[in-house]
Amino acid sequence: MRRLNAAILLSSVIIVTAGCGGGEVDVDAPPPAVPIQIRALVENQGESSLVATMRGPGQVGYLQPRSRRDGDEMVTQFRIKNISNGALAGFKVDEFWYDTEGETVTGGAFRMRRPFLQDEVVEVTLRIPRNSRMSRSNYEFSHQNGVVEASLFDEMEEATPEVEEATPEVDAEADATTEAPEVEAAADETTEAPAP
Repeated sequence: MRRLNAAILLSSVIIVTAGCGGGEVDVDAPPPAVPIQIRALVENQGESSLVATMRGPGQVGYLQPRSRRDGDEMVTQFRIKNISNGALAGFKVDEFWYDTEGETVTGGAFRMRRPFLQDEVVEVTLRIPRNSRMSRSNYEFSHQNGVVEASLFDEMEEATPEVEEATPEVDAEADATTEAPEVEAAADETTEAPAP
């Protein structure tokens, strides 16, 4: 919409500038044609729908994550349901793996590109390079407009058929001097995973 307003303003300025140029201007002449790109925006405006998203703390429920080895990767899968009163924009799951001393070894992330709708269930798959020092993992849930409080569920309905593929944001292997990230107790859950 901002582009459309800017284009209309620009075309108005061009018309006024041309009118002030000193030459004769045909007042009855039609205004210059709107560029094709703007027409496409106006025509496609009815196809998109906006979703109101929550601000502040959100709430999700999730099933116990399942971690397994798959070649040179650790694959973690779990099901998450939005139990908030509205959609969550930029919903994100961060996974951190620690060694036996509690030092961060590696991690990864999943981020939804579209709003996580109310009562929607998604299946999340995180793929992280395997490291022999990996002992246990920790998960953080967040969204663009605040933190997310997570609750562990015993059971949950099947995921919504429209499943979005995870685009892993894998951190490089951290050295042994790296401190573990600060975590909020309400948004994090620690699970013991099988040693790789």
